[in-house]
Amino acid sequence: MVVIITSFTMARDFSFRRQVIKRVEIDGNSYFNDGKIKKQLLTKPNRWYNIFSKRKLSRVNLRVDEQQLEKFYAQNGYLFTKVHTEVSNFKDDPTKAIVRFNIVEGKRAYVESLEVTGGLADLNARLYNITNRIQPGKPVNRDVVLAAGFKIRDFYADNGYPLASVKPEFLFSSDSSHVTIRYDIAESCFVYNDEITITQDGSIRMNENILSRELLVKSGNPYSRKLNIESQQRLYSTGLLKFVSLKRTGELKFIGKDTAVVDLKIKVTCRKANFVNVRFGIKQHQDFNSILQTSVRWGNRNLWDTGRKIIMEVRNGIQLTKSGEEKTRAIKLKDLFSDLKFKPVMNALEINYIEPWFLNYRMPLSVIVVYEPRNKNPIINKYYDRLSGEVSLLREIDRYTNLKLSAQVEFVDIHDVKKEEEEDFRLEGDNSIRRRISVYGQRDTRDNILIPQKGSYSYVSLGYVGHYLGGDFSYIKGEFYWSRYRYLLGENIIASRFRIGMLEELGDNGRSGSEDRFTLGGAKTVRGFVENTLGPRWSTSDKVGPSLVGLPKGGKFLLLINLELRRSLFWRFGGTAFVDVGNVFFKVKDFKPRKIVSTTGLGLQFFTPVGPLRFEYAFMLQKDLDLAEGSYHLTILYAF
Repeated sequence: MVVIITSFTMARDFSFRRQVIKRVEIDGNSYFNDGKIKKQLLTKPNRWYNIFSKRKLSRVNLRVDEQQLEKFYAQNGYLFTKVHTEVSNFKDDPTKAIVRFNIVEGKRAYVESLEVTGGLADLNARLYNITNRIQPGKPVNRDVVLAAGFKIRDFYADNGYPLASVKPEFLFSSDSSHVTIRYDIAESCFVYNDEITITQDGSIRMNENILSRELLVKSGNPYSRKLNIESQQRLYSTGLLKFVSLKRTGELKFIGKDTAVVDLKIKVTCRKANFVNVRFGIKQHQDFNSILQTSVRWGNRNLWDTGRKIIMEVRNGIQLTKSGEEKTRAIKLKDLFSDLKFKPVMNALEINYIEPWFLNYRMPLSVIVVYEPRNKNPIINKYYDRLSGEVSLLREIDRYTNLKLSAQVEFVDIHDVKKEEEEDFRLEGDNSIRRRISVYGQRDTRDNILIPQKGSYSYVSLGYVGHYLGGDFSYIKGEFYWSRYRYLLGENIIASRFRIGMLEELGDNGRSGSEDRFTLGGAKTVRGFVENTLGPRWSTSDKVGPSLVGLPKGGKFLLLINLELRRSLFWRFGGTAFVDVGNVFFKVKDFKPRKIVSTTGLGLQFFTPVGPLRFEYAFMLQKDLDLAEGSYHLTILYAF
């Protein structure tokens, strides 16, 4: 093993004052340029925009930077790199400092071979997925080698050997240019789970059977670190607990020369069963402009001490208009302090019942009933009552994949309309009847749902609406979505997305509404267009009301491809360059490659705790580029 000792030299007056950093210099580097190395540093020169918080010399930062640079070099095969820091005054000004990082790179080492000694042959044969990043002929990455050692240890712990030890060794050639990586494994004894106890902290108690049924660890089974972790995750996912801990307790009890048992202790803190949420706010609505929306939600997350849940919510939407004005318009801030008119237009009572273990399988059953009395449809200027119900089953296939099956039915009664005329009044709007059966499958391996850097997300959906089920609409709708995230040339992230969808109306009287069909355009799909404006629009030939003419009517075939290059810039800012390609067609036969729309643009992101805040500009790709014809977008979260 190689022990690297670093030296540290400071200006004499540094002990008495923190100097402003005027310049950072790099010396001795040949493999990496100055810019690449400076990106690894906490120590950075002061700039004109550092008005409120000047960048000053820090003893801690310099030591961290030395270690970080040696680590950075070790990740690229330079295992013997040494970094030495010097600090001097700038032009004899004791208030300003020049920091120089002197680097002695040393010789680069390449992987000669990989060896595994000790352990068990059947387990060692399954280590390929752990060690496959260590490839002969490639530069040695010390972090990868050490991380693989920890993963091998965890792999043995997942298979009944929690006391296994793994020692990585570097065996260098005579000239230190090549190295053999060896992992020496000592598996210790095989361990079984013995007694499993559950303790509950605090004043709130619940039936232990609710907790024990979530456990994947069982008494008498081989010990598994992986199952211990997954058991804790399953306990958290019930929503009943605010703290979970699962640990080995006591000493090993040997039942043979190389076999032992161990007790497990699960410690939990329960949440209160009842909860109440109140929401209040003003939002914009496409039909009513300004809506004052309130909601009160009550729930019990442990009904009858069985783990079942019930949630009841009352929602109310009141249209805000200016008194004395005939035309409805969006309410401005100054209008809130003057004479306003309040008109109830949206009301709902929702009851949601959840059975977490349906038919003794961990397959949550959700039953939702919604009653909406006296809601207004502004298109026909009528009020209506709606009663809807939905039943869904969710099945978790594995940690990343789940499958959902649902069925929905609706009943609508329009006020002051004869029964035989009701169907004619169910135009485009919220008073139409939809009855559907749908299947939805999802797989998510992203490392972060807000700022993904690697992994993928995909889903497949298929819905059958109306036809033999009844209702105002009759169609079958399918969609496939896939997105992928990976590193490209260092810190760049390439994000790609493919989405395709199709809707086919069923029977001679098949029908679909704008809400059912596909739309594109806007900050989340094809940038450079206003939200949902890409594709066919209503016209007078469609025999619809004048209020709909010119509005998007959606399409039955969708194709969308996105490609985006993302990169961090400085501080909390990042930048993107993107290309969006796609369109919506009213019918599948309307699809023609020349009708595909392509846009491109640049974006700037500011990273916040709730995701990136995006500002982007996009314009169409065509023969005669006109940048003035583009559109700006300001929104939160990435497009995909």
